[in-house]
Amino acid sequence: MWIGFAGILCLMVFIAVDSGRMLRSVAATSDTLRRESRERDALLDQLRSDIYHSGTNVRDYLVETDDAGAASQKAELESVRTRIDDTLRRYEQTFPENRRGAFQELHTHVNSYWQSLAPALEWDAVARRKLGAEYLRSVILPRRAEIVELARQVTLLNERDLDSGEDRLRALETQFRRRVTIISVVALLIGGILASVIIHRMRHLEQEAETRYREVEEARRELRKLSDRLVTAQEEERRNLSRELHDEVGQAMTAMLVDLGRLEAAPPDGAVLRERLGSTRRLAETCVGMVRNMALLLRPSMLDDLGLIPALRWQAREVTRRTGLPVKMVADDIADDLLDSHRTCLYRFVQEALNNCARHSRASQVRVVVREDADGLSVSVQDNGIGFDPRQEKGMGLLGMEERVARLGGRLRVESQPGHGTLISMHFRTANCQPAPSMHSAQVDKI
Repeated sequence: MWIGFAGILCLMVFIAVDSGRMLRSVAATSDTLRRESRERDALLDQLRSDIYHSGTNVRDYLVETDDAGAASQKAELESVRTRIDDTLRRYEQTFPENRRGAFQELHTHVNSYWQSLAPALEWDAVARRKLGAEYLRSVILPRRAEIVELARQVTLLNERDLDSGEDRLRALETQFRRRVTIISVVALLIGGILASVIIHRMRHLEQEAETRYREVEEARRELRKLSDRLVTAQEEERRNLSRELHDEVGQAMTAMLVDLGRLEAAPPDGAVLRERLGSTRRLAETCVGMVRNMALLLRPSMLDDLGLIPALRWQAREVTRRTGLPVKMVADDIADDLLDSHRTCLYRFVQEALNNCARHSRASQVRVVVREDADGLSVSVQDNGIGFDPRQEKGMGLLGMEERVARLGGRLRVESQPGHGTLISMHFRTANCQPAPSMHSAQVDKI
């Protein structure tokens, strides 16, 4: 497999390098052809312009009656001839070897043109006036026309050379496409073989992963059932312990208080006895209070007797009494037909959240809100404390909340930033009373 990947990579590198080389070659050839064509066209334009200019100078020379003016025109004509000779020399350097015959013909006609001008350049004013017009019409103009026509033919040859160069470019492009096609086909064949091997391997891995996933899911379901049984047993044990403390120990301590009260009201035999009885009574009162608080902390009897909201209000008052942290309770009228699992989850959620606020948040106030609507039941606990980063700090209390909410198929949301307080909320549908299929069914959002 690695050899196949290496082969494809080498082919891709070769395609890139070869394509770059071919493209540079095509671009260089194209630039050379266009540059040479532009240079030849410019030289031919200059040649035609100078030929026309020379004809104008000859005409002015032949009609000039003043010898000084004729000398000036003759000097100008010599300057034009020098430019034409230089243009022909430069043009010869750029002319293709296979087109030298046409250039030589052009060069011959230009030399013949200058030779035909030589006799007229020696005439005086009388000869120019007498013979100039006829000489211009019969000799100079026809020869100039021949040179211009030859220049036009040379231009056509240049255009054909440019077309030939473009044919070479197209041949290079065809060769480039052919090479790319061959290499691409080879790469596709290797890629197809490699893809077949990879697909076969992936299917094998998918089957193996699916088998492992089923095993993990089965183990997760077993853990879920075990967790549910543990939570149910824990709540049942707390309920029984709460009842025992309240009904047995609490009643016994209450009876002791009654008896001690009677003894204290009876005529005392002495101040010492009265003091001891008072001390015993105070001790019994302390024990009763401790037993009652323990029972309420384990599971408040009012959660079963009076309902969810009274139990939550008591919990808020108890936190305020124990810690001095003001807790404001805002609650809708919640129906009393909630399942015990839902009531317990809500109560434990608020209890854990308030305990966390009291221990860690350094808040000056806490707000508990309970809302019920057609979509379900929502509870939130918000403080103005120091906050934390939910993605990095996650204690057992928060994990316990997630577990309880997950068991009801609900959603737990933690919103907090350092220095900006904390908002912990949960929501579940009241109609969904069955436990979630797996402990990861709860959706936990951290902001």
